[in-house]
Amino acid sequence: MSTEDARPPERDWVVETLGEHYAQDRLDLAEFERRVDLAHRSRTREELRGLLSDLPALGASEPPQRVSEGGAMVPFADAGNLAVRLNTGRVPERQTELAIWSGRSRKGPWHPARRVRALAFMGGVELDFREALFAPGETRVTVGALMGGVEILVPPGVRVETDGFAFMGGFDEDMGGEAGPPPGPGAPVLRISGFAFMGGVDVVCRLPGESARDAKRRRREASRRLSAGEGE
Repeated sequence: MSTEDARPPERDWVVETLGEHYAQDRLDLAEFERRVDLAHRSRTREELRGLLSDLPALGASEPPQRVSEGGAMVPFADAGNLAVRLNTGRVPERQTELAIWSGRSRKGPWHPARRVRALAFMGGVELDFREALFAPGETRVTVGALMGGVEILVPPGVRVETDGFAFMGGFDEDMGGEAGPPPGPGAPVLRISGFAFMGGVDVVCRLPGESARDAKRRRREASRRLSAGEGE
């Protein structure tokens, strides 16, 4: 095996592959956490590959190549003046956002993969898509909140479809319809599925840079103006 230095894309691929084996019950929680910790501590490719050597191959046997951060960005016309942008460069197929007794946050102008997995175990994951560069077409997000929380922030102009369940927790969607015009027929699609067990998943629509308090204030003002208009 190669003794070259471990690189972030390879490390992420190994962690995601471990997550696949955990989801398929090939690893129990303690062993999954142990290997994830070792993956983050690994310094060479040989150490990383050793974490998978006793497990069957899943899909691609090699980690994805590094995705160029210089992919072209274009505004999404159907969103009007709202900042929905598309990544017209190379798009990674998968990525995993994991928080175990800790927090993990993705925000700013980041590049979501076509399939994103977010797992919060006694911790929290924030996926802020308001400035993200979406892949054209559909982006799938699979979430799991086990005694933790996952918050997904979505900008207006993106079509969102959710399919989840909660047990002693909550799986909530608040798209704030007054935040902007309905997504056009060619809008990016964010398909969110998963579960919450003694935890919570929140899918919220807010404007870029807007806080939860600002969103509530804006919605109250919009409701007040609507009521005043109807009363004239």
